[in-house]
Amino acid sequence: MSKNISLILAGGKGTRLWPLSREDYPKQFVSFLKDYSLFQLTLKRNLKFFSPKDIYIISNKEYKFTLFNQIDALLGVSRKDKNILKDNLILEPISKNTLPAILLGLKAAERNNKGDFSCFVFPSDHFIFPDDKYIVSIKKSLNIIDQGYLVTFGISPLSAKPGYGYILIDKKLDKGYKIKTFVEKPSSNKAQKLINQGAFWNSRIFGFKKQSFLEELEKYKPQMHSAYNHSYESFFKNFKSIEAISIDYGLIQKTKQAAVVKFTADWSDLGSWDSFFSFFNKYKKLLPKSRSLFLDCKDCVSLSKNKLVTAVGLEDAIIIDGEDSILVINKASSEKVSSLVNIIKKNKLNEFKESSTVYRPWGYYKVLRAISNYKVKEIGVYSGKFISLQRHKFRSEHWNIVEGKAEITIGTKKYQRKCNQSIYVSKGRKHKVYNPSSKILKIIEVQIGSYLEEDDIERFDTY
Repeated sequence: MSKNISLILAGGKGTRLWPLSREDYPKQFVSFLKDYSLFQLTLKRNLKFFSPKDIYIISNKEYKFTLFNQIDALLGVSRKDKNILKDNLILEPISKNTLPAILLGLKAAERNNKGDFSCFVFPSDHFIFPDDKYIVSIKKSLNIIDQGYLVTFGISPLSAKPGYGYILIDKKLDKGYKIKTFVEKPSSNKAQKLINQGAFWNSRIFGFKKQSFLEELEKYKPQMHSAYNHSYESFFKNFKSIEAISIDYGLIQKTKQAAVVKFTADWSDLGSWDSFFSFFNKYKKLLPKSRSLFLDCKDCVSLSKNKLVTAVGLEDAIIIDGEDSILVINKASSEKVSSLVNIIKKNKLNEFKESSTVYRPWGYYKVLRAISNYKVKEIGVYSGKFISLQRHKFRSEHWNIVEGKAEITIGTKKYQRKCNQSIYVSKGRKHKVYNPSSKILKIIEVQIGSYLEEDDIERFDTY
């Protein structure tokens, strides 16, 4: 029986679900749902079909700490399996779109798997439900993949969306179809015509035999194929020189060996706030409770984890409450959020890139209040993690433990602190925080000083 490998693509920098999604914290990492991010759901789903050692995660080097933290926070996964997943994390030296990312993943998988194998490629920012139907769809594709086809999974369209790929089918193949025509991102009018002809949406989930994939790559992208035929180290070193292109444009649209299997699970790429709410209208129980009150409003929706959202006299409006920004948009203009983010970026406003919550290898910190001479943060330290030995030149820090236990080093002395206890660190003193418990440690930190930015940290060990 053929070996099955999973490649999870987690390097995208989507802006379409701003303000919850940011350049430094894109939508695959945002906890839209009660317990999991989309990335974590992708991992959980894959672990039901693939062995942990056969799951490879390809992402951007800027997301390394976020990925580690998200893997560590997975519920119901053993520490051993989490460590295996982290060992199989592949960080691109530079983002080059999906086709080079897939090749990098294949090169990594080759180091642990000799000969041919079946490979499945999954975006990490899609929502799929339920998991059992997803597995059924994957199993349906196995025989077609064994015949040398490059398989994608087709979704029955709900509307004419110009940002999707469209698939027209040809002859029947086992439990799928040979692809007649593949059209990437047509106009709205053309998309509707394709739907009228029975076209599927392309889910951007792919399956293929490694050898079949490389044969088609040699036909249509010979330079990429030539680069691939070197060692992993050489391929990685020269990654910057490889053409940046998607697998859709680079291969699937061109190959004569493309096939499609109908995807029977519910699927959404959550590509806009309108599609987000349209999809989750069916799964409201999976979303956190949003606090909102509407007066004389029609067809309005909101998402807010903390604040009460109120509106009067609006129609077809979407209101998203982020930690530091609020988005109010008409449903018909939902696709324009990316353009709005570009304007925010051009105006050099930091909200396009970072949220008020910043993730580190040891946990996170969230800025609650910032004035010229003081700053208030919530700091979360994960179990068994520590904040590095450090000191500050311009600020002192007051720490109040609000959850968990802390082992704090100041100078040469160690202190134990628990919930409702506090400690003071004067400026210039070396200090370190360790969480010795099995639960998260939460600290409210008050910084006071003449300069409060993050570069006022002199570290004496890593992070």
